Amino acid sequence: MTRHHHRISVLPTALLLALLLSLSACGLGDSGGAAVTAAKLKAHEAEGARATKEQLERQLADSQEQAAQRQKEIEAATR
Repeated sequence: MTRHHHRISVLPTALLLALLLSLSACGLGDSGGAAVTAAKLKAHEAEGARATKEQLERQLADSQEQAAQRQKEIEAATR
């Protein structure tokens, strides 16, 4: 009889353990999904920053070119 009693107490423990593991796995899946979303957001932000940097570099190069052209015009006018 004690043998059946032992088997009965192990079964609920095993079921409880299986339930807890399955619930924790769901949590890990949610964490993984959140991590993927965060990574995609960071990648999008990085792409936006790269595009902004390239635009600013083009504007700076254009401004420097215009300044050099104006300097040449001033030098030509003062000769």
